[in-house]
Amino acid sequence: MPIGSKGPPDSSRQSQIILKVAVQNLSLIAIGLLAALVVAEGSARLVRPQSTVEYLVDSEVGQILVPDQRERWVSRDFDVEVITNDVGFHDVKHTIDKAEGVYRIVVVGDSYIEGLQVSIEQGFTHQLHRILQQRLTNKVEVINLGIGGTGPSQYYRRLQKIGMAYRPDLVVMAVHPDNDFWDSYKGLSDTGAKPFYSISKDGELQYIPPRPKELQTRMAALARRSALWLLFRTSIANTNFERWLSRNRILAAPGAQTEFAQKAIIPVGWYVFVVQPPDPWPEAYQLTLRMIRESQKLAEQNGAKFLAMLIGSVPMVQSKWKETLSIYPGARHLQFDFDKPFEAILRLGQEVGFNTVNLVDPFQKDYQATGQSSSWAHDGHWTPKGHQLAAEVLSNHILQNLTAYKLNQHL
Repeated sequence: MPIGSKGPPDSSRQSQIILKVAVQNLSLIAIGLLAALVVAEGSARLVRPQSTVEYLVDSEVGQILVPDQRERWVSRDFDVEVITNDVGFHDVKHTIDKAEGVYRIVVVGDSYIEGLQVSIEQGFTHQLHRILQQRLTNKVEVINLGIGGTGPSQYYRRLQKIGMAYRPDLVVMAVHPDNDFWDSYKGLSDTGAKPFYSISKDGELQYIPPRPKELQTRMAALARRSALWLLFRTSIANTNFERWLSRNRILAAPGAQTEFAQKAIIPVGWYVFVVQPPDPWPEAYQLTLRMIRESQKLAEQNGAKFLAMLIGSVPMVQSKWKETLSIYPGARHLQFDFDKPFEAILRLGQEVGFNTVNLVDPFQKDYQATGQSSSWAHDGHWTPKGHQLAAEVLSNHILQNLTAYKLNQHL
């Protein structure tokens, strides 16, 4: 080789060149994937309009709505403007101080009470207020503390940290057995967005706080904002592919990665209707009933009466359980009693002294008489008619029991 000529690059320089080219190629691939995702997200929003309602995970009570927002909640059945108040609920603003002579009702429950599918004015709590104030000289106030995806464990915590500050005269707990027993129990619906309780060996309640900083909790919040993700979730709902993703811990959803969910042959929440459910369902039953009882005690210790209102799903109201379960082959090997959780809560009320209003019978009678559902065709939650019917049933019960609820002086 002539003196002064440049020789071939050494191995170190070759490695640097290869690394640089690799980084450039990966960057181009990443940019391409990002661009594809942006286009796909935009296309998904054209195919499926995006709900923009935001939640946050409070360190004390878990998931609530972001306060003071005016956003959109949309599905195949409805397109609603959702307004939240200053404490994170789908309701008008309420002052902590209670005016003289006002009878206050605090309602806790899940998405049926939250009522994002209708306007505030069409929702259950507002309809209940409207009916009662006509008979009670406008001296009644109904406060909505409903949040979707929660059960009696979370209702109790919400009452403890928020509800009792309003000094209610009556606490109404709306229980939806299809998923409330599941939502209450950490071993079945573990998620960082919710607080839980367990029962120690000596019978004491042990509080388990929410985990707002957990990665999965944060990722779930981000996923809710993506129309592409929601379109994907909807397209695989109730399919073998969805169940395979859950079993292999690829799909992150409340309860999807619990040990029990890996073996479930029907939706986890529906084991509440199985005559002899496998473990840990007996414990989930015990805990959920305990949390209802603890909520009653909390209300009464603060001078309020307590009432449980039971909500039936579309399969229950329209007698469609056989049709609903037909897509789950394993269901035919199980024995069901669809009245079981309702009867358990009714017995509890009789034993410890609170009233229970079961909405299943009046909703069934209305459906049989009119042929019209009180629930949205695809979403399954109440339509404005369903909210009104529930409010009429509960208000009739309250007005027929004025003395029991200490309402005589408000007439």
